[in-house]
Amino acid sequence: MRCLITGGAGFIASHLAEALRNQNHEVVLFDIRNLAAESPLIVGDIRDTALLTNTLRDHRTEAIFHLASLPGVRLSVREPQRAIDINVQGTTSVLEAARLASVRKFTFVSSSSVYGLGLPMPFQEDVTPARPISPYAASKLAGEALCHAYAHLYNLSVTVTRLFTVYGPRQRPDLAFHKFIAAIAAAQPISIYGTGDTRRDYTYCADAARALAATLRLNTPFEILNIASGRPIALTEVIATIETVANRPALREYLPPQPGDVDATFADIAKASRLLHYAPTVSLLDGIRAQWQWQTR
Repeated sequence: MRCLITGGAGFIASHLAEALRNQNHEVVLFDIRNLAAESPLIVGDIRDTALLTNTLRDHRTEAIFHLASLPGVRLSVREPQRAIDINVQGTTSVLEAARLASVRKFTFVSSSSVYGLGLPMPFQEDVTPARPISPYAASKLAGEALCHAYAHLYNLSVTVTRLFTVYGPRQRPDLAFHKFIAAIAAAQPISIYGTGDTRRDYTYCADAARALAATLRLNTPFEILNIASGRPIALTEVIATIETVANRPALREYLPPQPGDVDATFADIAKASRLLHYAPTVSLLDGIRAQWQWQTR
């Protein structure tokens, strides 16, 4: 199948492109940055509907994986209007280009952050309400709603994947695991916001990529799927695991909690298991070891 990945120069996209090519799919990357080592890469803004539409037509695209966004809760708190512009207007543009180019399969990468605070866990896609507490989370929820509208109106098969804290080799430098590994490797203190007892359902990059690639086989009109490990892990355990891999202690610096961050995430992954035959295979220890080796080589 001929696939286009928006945000194609990014961390998760690089692993998705590998997974798709390993399954003999053709892949075109679309990104505002010219950072990808792989080709073909089309450089452009996702809000440029005409460019996107022409790209999809030129490459006879059959499926879109929409990963491009202004990422991160904290950045969205500082720049809410920019987050909404890129993430909501950008998603509208990609959906519209898909409609104009007669693309029939659309996978939208959303986020666990849409669930927000104070909800019963594990989060279930069709039961747990979404209560975003940051502009980033709100923009992702708006993107999901737009996807549902386009699926309903234009015969577009849409799968929304709510990814839970993806980590592994090639992770962005602004993300926690990358920061922790860099600091511990350099014998510098790591910054812990709050007491360190927050819990996250972490997802290894290759597991996430396999799940995203599997959505090509899903032909239902509209689905929302949690992609996670199905096990919440305390930040203290993450740090202890990095210390084990590094064979050295971490220096800790405690800071106030960050606005927009949630206390815990925990996904019910039964629906993804049923529809995608999804099953995470990489343990936290093995995943951190792989990221450490990549980052400190």
